[in-house]
Amino acid sequence: MKLHTCLRRSAIAIAAFAALHAAAQTREVVLATWGGTWGKAIAEQAIAPFEKATGVKVKVISGVSLANIQMISAQRASPKIDLVMATSQDAVTAYDDGLLATLDPKEIPVLASLPASGLRRDASGAVKFAGMWVYPYGIVYRTDKVKTEIKCWKDLWRPDLRNKVGVSSPKYMNGFFLLMANKLAGGTEADVKPGLELVKTMGQNLVAVVDDSAGQQRLLAQQEVWAVPMVSSPAYKMIDEGVPAKFAIPCEGAPAGMDVIALVKNGPNAADARKFVDFYLSPETIANVTRELKITPVNRNAKITPEHAKYTLADAEFQKLIVFDEQATAAGRGKWQDAWDREVAPLTRR
Repeated sequence: MKLHTCLRRSAIAIAAFAALHAAAQTREVVLATWGGTWGKAIAEQAIAPFEKATGVKVKVISGVSLANIQMISAQRASPKIDLVMATSQDAVTAYDDGLLATLDPKEIPVLASLPASGLRRDASGAVKFAGMWVYPYGIVYRTDKVKTEIKCWKDLWRPDLRNKVGVSSPKYMNGFFLLMANKLAGGTEADVKPGLELVKTMGQNLVAVVDDSAGQQRLLAQQEVWAVPMVSSPAYKMIDEGVPAKFAIPCEGAPAGMDVIALVKNGPNAADARKFVDFYLSPETIANVTRELKITPVNRNAKITPEHAKYTLADAEFQKLIVFDEQATAAGRGKWQDAWDREVAPLTRR
């Protein structure tokens, strides 16, 4: 009997050890991020090397930014996701809703090397989330039609661009065009009326309001507009496809969208999730990811190849990026759109 009991206890101990060993071998981090081209670049250039280096598996849930945030919200009581990649606007909303945990530079050393503009902090100074890459919102213009270079936002009001300027409304790219016009006019995020008044002075220059990159590309390719504010990525894609155009960071500076990585509050695998953030934002890894995407990394220590440099911001241009108050933007954009529809949109109906 004693021998039987001893053997049974040994079997239990062996089984328990095997279970612990198996668990150790199957450590996993769950990441919600984009699919498609973006997801492919992240999987090949970051996830695969991380898994090889650490033995930690990364399970990917694919979806657009807002849908992934909504999924995390639905799991609030019992989170199944450890990390989320999102637009900074969606991440601000998620943090304010209590869905995200702060990032500690002591636990994620790479954060100390990121520029201040690449980290969003709460009122206490804690890091809410970290930037991965930026996509500046500048001006694209037809080099075969516009004889004098467009160098500044104010150039969109020039007489030689009569009936040839397209712009975007507040519902596109966080209202960046209106906010830039408002900045030129001396307004603030709390009061965009000066910006609306300035846009209205474009008069006959303003021929179209277009709120998607495909529409902007089409208008430029078909020469319906000669100049349009646009995000860098689709602009470079269009140029690579043969449209004679140039993307410019205006002299007054440019706002930029930023995609971020954030830690889900009470996620099941927080320690390994922090390791992934540190690995992912490292100069080598983020350089490889952004090289595939032809986009500018936030980590300025990333090694940029000459080919990659054609699609990214130089340090001087990076310093000219403008950050608007994201909470004020999220709160005011609906009202801005209503005012735009009343006052600006009719200018293109002629």
